[in-house]
Amino acid sequence: MFNNRDLGILGGGALLAVLSLFLPFSFIGKVVTGFLVLVGFMILALLRLGPDRVPPEVWLMRRYRFAVQARRYVNQQAPSRRVEPSGQAARQTPEPAPKPQKPGPAPEAAPSVAPAPSQVVLHPMDLAWDEIGIYPLLTAVLGVLGVYVVVWLAGSGAQDISLWFR
Repeated sequence: MFNNRDLGILGGGALLAVLSLFLPFSFIGKVVTGFLVLVGFMILALLRLGPDRVPPEVWLMRRYRFAVQARRYVNQQAPSRRVEPSGQAARQTPEPAPKPQKPGPAPEAAPSVAPAPSQVVLHPMDLAWDEIGIYPLLTAVLGVLGVYVVVWLAGSGAQDISLWFR
């Protein structure tokens, strides 16, 4: 169904959204800030990165480990065609002069294949709707909305409602 990580992130986002009521803004500013925090935490809970769709903290840990790990670099070069003899034999035998090569028929050029244009590598990103579901998200939104309505009613909301029903 869902795991503790997702519930923890959603609960933390809901708590921070409620605590945004203590910010020194107007009530509308507090509501907007709170819902932006809540939506940000919902996206964080749903976000899956990488080709195997893992949570962001797993993906970042993999990227960090890859960045700091030691790498094996191999300096491969084409082998030389001339083998140099070693020791006394190399000093005593003079090198033979290279034989002139006769020009032969020109080899046919292989059909040139145009290299594929470089493609932008996008790191796959997905939202785990199936993994978490809509109910925990709606629970967090409705809980925060309920707290905001209660705070509004305790402030000036009761007088506003009484003016509407007069």
